[in-house]
Amino acid sequence: MSELTNNYIAIGMICVLSLTILVHMSCRNVFYTHTMKKQFAFAACMTIMIIIAEIGSILFENRIAESNVPVFAVNVIGFSFSPFIAIVLSKAFSAGKRRIRTALTIPVWFNAAFAVSSPWTGLIFTISNGHYLRGPWFSLYIAAYLCSYTILIVESFEAMKIYQCHIKSTFIMLLVFVFTGTLVQVILPDIHTSWLCITLGLILYYAYFCELSETQDTLTGLLNRSVYEQHIKSLNQNASGSVLTFDLDNFKRINDLYGHQWGDSCLQLTGKIIKDCFLQIGLCYRIGGDEFCVICPTTNERQLKDALGLFHTKIDGIRKSRNVQNEFPMVSAGYSVFSGSEKGYDVALKEADDQMYHFKNKRKQNG
Repeated sequence: MSELTNNYIAIGMICVLSLTILVHMSCRNVFYTHTMKKQFAFAACMTIMIIIAEIGSILFENRIAESNVPVFAVNVIGFSFSPFIAIVLSKAFSAGKRRIRTALTIPVWFNAAFAVSSPWTGLIFTISNGHYLRGPWFSLYIAAYLCSYTILIVESFEAMKIYQCHIKSTFIMLLVFVFTGTLVQVILPDIHTSWLCITLGLILYYAYFCELSETQDTLTGLLNRSVYEQHIKSLNQNASGSVLTFDLDNFKRINDLYGHQWGDSCLQLTGKIIKDCFLQIGLCYRIGGDEFCVICPTTNERQLKDALGLFHTKIDGIRKSRNVQNEFPMVSAGYSVFSGSEKGYDVALKEADDQMYHFKNKRKQNG
């Protein structure tokens, strides 16, 4: 074997070892849900299998003159399974449109079927004298690959909305990195860069969503106190926007009467409604036990009042629902607008809190 081939095999084995470590890390990740752990581990295991198959393909070439079966077998594995890696990874979130996913998986399944039949048809690839050659329908494999990564991109962007991540430059650079590495091997098949780039891409993708997961409040799925404090520190003196504060009324009594499990359910439902009503106009935080906050770039009070009206309507709907077995607390809210030197964020926050407690006390007085 040439020195170049030996180097590629060594790099492949390093990729396998790195992905094995990634499987171990994903399974032990305390921030990931069970689904996320399973899908990351599954995607990494599929990549390990395909890299080993590709290494096997290189080792088998020119080694078994009397039979092409081993070379066919490892190429079938690589061509049929590799587009599924991005689809498996996308299911870690599954936040996108199911119709889009279904339509884009059609070329992936066709590619898998034709790849399996290629030892007889030679449509995706063929083997001649122990050497791999591209078939006339190799472009179907490229189409399947692009469709699967489109699914991953759509699902990832939808997941970023849930994580309230508005800065997507890191993810875009990651996509460009993986796509470039794959494109190089498509154009120059003798230069094996795709699986090295995919391995690094999986590791970076895992790290990226680890970072996003650490910004979340584990109970409600809103942004946590640490991110909130970073946000308000980043506001300059000329920043303008609005702040809304929320607090569950008599929450201690709810915990005492119905237990902390129901109390947690109340916090989760409140967090979900806040996100449903305000995610399009601001960033939603849980900043304390039963305290929530939304910071918006808008200073349009009509827009804020409309969102607050929708919020209270949904809370009232839960309180009146027959499906809610225990008492659901009222939620008091207040808001204020800040506009640079005229009124800073701290002043606006105090005004929002004062308004919130005014409504809370008024409700107590009215019984």
